[in-house]
Amino acid sequence: MIKVGAIFCSIVAVAIGIHQLQTMIDDRRRTDVAPRSLMYLPDGEVLKLASLGYTHVVADLVWLRVIQVFGARHVTQDDYNWIYHALDVTTTLDPQFAEAYLAGGLALTVIADHVDQSNRILKKGIDANVQDWKIPFFLGFNHFNFMRDYEAAAIYIEMATEIPGHPPWLPLLAARLHVQAQAPQVALDFLGRIYDATSDSGLKAKLETRMEEVIVEQDLMALERAIDTYRSQFGELPESLERLAETGIIGGIRPDPFGEAYVFDPLTGEVASRSRPDRMRVYHPHDKKR
Repeated sequence: MIKVGAIFCSIVAVAIGIHQLQTMIDDRRRTDVAPRSLMYLPDGEVLKLASLGYTHVVADLVWLRVIQVFGARHVTQDDYNWIYHALDVTTTLDPQFAEAYLAGGLALTVIADHVDQSNRILKKGIDANVQDWKIPFFLGFNHFNFMRDYEAAAIYIEMATEIPGHPPWLPLLAARLHVQAQAPQVALDFLGRIYDATSDSGLKAKLETRMEEVIVEQDLMALERAIDTYRSQFGELPESLERLAETGIIGGIRPDPFGEAYVFDPLTGEVASRSRPDRMRVYHPHDKKR
């Protein structure tokens, strides 16, 4: 089980990004530029034509204005619409401007509450094929932390693992999110691809353990479905897991991949594994403790 503290340790890149963003803002705070000055920026495609081939230079100038606005003393929620517009202009002029996608995507969620705009600017970076794993990672983080869409979070975190330079723990996090999205087979397929592609013996060992943990979770989900079926048919909980086999709802009870038995509480209907008593979840900071 990954507790609240552990998940934020494992996604330390978010904290690093926030720190870098705050440092950038502090460096520019002495130049207080009115956020609404960004509303006069033309569309990115118009500026691209007007730049006479100097699109990167113009992108840098727009970006300088954006980070000055980040440091302004009074920025309203409405002003962030103009900040998003400026980020869109910057990345239209320079589609490979990774810093604009990353800092902009973070600012729109960490400083403001504009998750949709953050998602749009990060997706734009993915569409531009910017080879920085943190772009899909931050998009996955948005879906996990702000939207609680674990399936989409898993997809974007998995996308980040396909970009060189990603940290070694990222595939393990992606697998957890796939399981939390009720897709353990997807997690197994993904881990299997990573396993086949790596020659790192240490990572292979971790992947083997994680795949076995996913199988535990897959079995527990199957048992939970069987318990629900029994309750629907008989109007009560079974007295044991063996009863599920006796009634033909499941074919039999096997040990988990670690050789331990699955256990069942007939009073609560909860099922667990002796070897892995904690469920395989990435707990959201707003989830109630269980």
